[in-house]
Amino acid sequence: MKDIIFRLLDFINNHKTRDTNYFIALKLLGDVYKIPDMNISALADSCFTSPAAVTRFCRRIGYKNFQEFKDYAKISVMDASPAFQSQKVENPEQIGEVLQKVLYEKIVGWLKASENIIDVEKVQGIMECIHHANKVSFYGTQLSQAMAQDFQFRLVRLGKFVSAYSDVQEQKTDMDDLDENSVAIVASPSGRFVKGNEELMTKLTKTKAKIILITHNQDEDLLENADIVYYLNGDTHDKTGFSSERFSLMYFFDFAIAYYQQLFYKQ
Repeated sequence: MKDIIFRLLDFINNHKTRDTNYFIALKLLGDVYKIPDMNISALADSCFTSPAAVTRFCRRIGYKNFQEFKDYAKISVMDASPAFQSQKVENPEQIGEVLQKVLYEKIVGWLKASENIIDVEKVQGIMECIHHANKVSFYGTQLSQAMAQDFQFRLVRLGKFVSAYSDVQEQKTDMDDLDENSVAIVASPSGRFVKGNEELMTKLTKTKAKIILITHNQDEDLLENADIVYYLNGDTHDKTGFSSERFSLMYFFDFAIAYYQQLFYKQ
């Protein structure tokens, strides 16, 4: 459901006009857990539009049709679960205290596990690829792409422009400009972005760009088309967002920008 929600929010947040597409997205966001059972005609009527317009909207945000959109939503709803499961407590303050302790211990454990996990030689190779490429583009979604955009900002300050579009359709268009002198960096800690955007990944593999994959998922099918794979620390990729790879990815980007500055920035 996170991917569905993110695509809808991304559309709403970046759409400049409140047209039919905007109100379709708004209606869907009103109760996302009802999406799997929605009827396209009823949805269209509630948005004062047609089923064809709903279908076009689904294609615009990356799905073949409304049925595929609903199918993905259904799978996500079935996977939904609370962030933490703990003993039952009735007092809200007790609930907060339990969660605070659990989350704190998780974060400390994740950071400790990330100590000395950086592969310096491989990071150096990735930074050299970025520095020497004519075009560099980051592909991903949600927090991974937000981190990539922060990395983009800091690279620009060091004199190197890279692309990092948040919208998947913009990413697909961006791929049209990739060539043999380009680098494509896919940040997908859990591997869900790669597996969930098959059309995008197929298009990427048909370009001549060097592909760098940042992940902790060691599924062979995921890795076979990457020229360089950088493994993150982490063994969880749940749908709650409370997972170790997000800290490992942040650690990677912070180290990478500091290393890039030392290697290539001339005052």
